[in-house]
Amino acid sequence: MGEDTLRCRIQYINDLDPFVSTNNREPLKPLVYSLALHRPIGDQIPDIIRQLRAPHKSGDAALQVSPSASGDLGSYLDSDLTLYEQPDELQILQADP
Repeated sequence: MGEDTLRCRIQYINDLDPFVSTNNREPLKPLVYSLALHRPIGDQIPDIIRQLRAPHKSGDAALQVSPSASGDLGSYLDSDLTLYEQPDELQILQADP
């Protein structure tokens, strides 16, 4: 892990239309991605969407912390803040192998 980035696994759940019963809502295979610690999350979302080939638009997407140890979904990252400015979420991500 570099000082200015955090490598983590990313994936998306296709929840564009939660009312369609045929919608596959299972997560796709995760990719390894380097999040910039000092760049707002919202500025990084368009690149994440491209990397995942997700059907979402950047204004319709958010990042949610999901520590693999618990399997539970955690809090959403504030897209206006950097990861460094969200120390609780950063700590969870750094502790996840």
